[in-house]
Amino acid sequence: MLISRFHAIPRFGLPYTPLDFVAAFSAIFGGAQLPDAFGLLGDSAKFWTRSGRQALRLLLTALDLKPGSGVALPLFTDPSLVSAIVSSGHRPVFIDVDPRFLTMDPSSLEAQRGRFSALVVVHLFGQMADIPALQLAGGDVPLIEDAAHAPLSYLNDRMAGGFGLASFYSFASTKYWPAGGGGLAVVNDATLARKLARATEALTSPSRIEELRNLGLQAAKALLFTRELYGILGKPIRRWAEKWAILEPSLDLKAIQHSYAAAASRQALRFAKRVERQRANSLRLLSHLDTIEDIVLPRERPGALYNYHMFPVLLRDREERAPVMAAMWKQFVDTSMIYCDVVQQCRRFGYRGTCPQAESIVDRLITVPNHAALTSHDIDGVAQVFRSSLLACRNVKPSCSGLPVSAHNVACGVEMAGATSTSMQSALQREPTDVF
Repeated sequence: MLISRFHAIPRFGLPYTPLDFVAAFSAIFGGAQLPDAFGLLGDSAKFWTRSGRQALRLLLTALDLKPGSGVALPLFTDPSLVSAIVSSGHRPVFIDVDPRFLTMDPSSLEAQRGRFSALVVVHLFGQMADIPALQLAGGDVPLIEDAAHAPLSYLNDRMAGGFGLASFYSFASTKYWPAGGGGLAVVNDATLARKLARATEALTSPSRIEELRNLGLQAAKALLFTRELYGILGKPIRRWAEKWAILEPSLDLKAIQHSYAAAASRQALRFAKRVERQRANSLRLLSHLDTIEDIVLPRERPGALYNYHMFPVLLRDREERAPVMAAMWKQFVDTSMIYCDVVQQCRRFGYRGTCPQAESIVDRLITVPNHAALTSHDIDGVAQVFRSSLLACRNVKPSCSGLPVSAHNVACGVEMAGATSTSMQSALQREPTDVF
């Protein structure tokens, strides 16, 4: 298997085809379409939204909670959910996560009982939260599922999004449906659906100029995330784009762009096969990495079936993470530290250090490429790069302990050249929000 700067492995894949682009371009001039292609998510009422975070804001507003009510959510998640809660006039209540499955911890939720009037459950990286235990711990409060990472994930034969009053999805580039942007709310309650219908009808349409600009940027991004260009142009440009928040979803009252809706609808038609392939890649990674000590791998909760949207790995500590990531990129396999700044961001919204497990995860987690476009040979190579990088850095760690981070990284990269072995896993993103 060839991995080089001219055939690097990006942190995630963008299955944005030329026909997706044609459909998106046509929709700019042809108007919005109904979300009919999303029958795979069930028969409940569905509504386009500008983004996943906008969907949460609209849903919370439609619940008619008292102003300033507490809304429980896990600390380790996309910080944009916190801004959606605050924008809806409510107060986030931060809940710790389970150190094994990385989703909301029922015991931590129960300890906060009485402080919240609604519950946002996040199925993180495609891993299903233990909803029955969370419903028991949280009491009789409205439950909304963030299923942006978890379409076609199951728990006890029930699909993500089918447990609460409503769920929402995102089509940003780091999600399973990377149409460029936009979102979808799926509402299981008739009264709530009528309210959300009125709210989404009141959203203003984006201009054609905005649509054409963003469609062009998305097409360029999809091109840069091809393996042929990522190592040369994609990764350097991605860093610049992150700084300027190119294609960053905004929390406003505009409607979804017609181009995003059209691309997402086309991707939905081939989505089940993509999940099947990505899940197979992830299980292959798990089999390769099984024997490595002192890491936590993304295993399925009993009774669950994950789509493996991402492949998170917990390392020993922060000091180990940076050199491993640097060593892997020396072999042109990209990784990410998704939500790495969530603790700092949430301190601005009242977080006071009550979630030790989540804080530990923030310091130790990386994601490794597992996307559906990768072949079995690619996955084997990613696994080998991860294993050799990790073991080499652990071997040199004592002699590198007094070096600055940059020198430590170089030392690990040099040592890695002589290391051998087999194994690795799945991708995501440093960005706390859905940026380039």
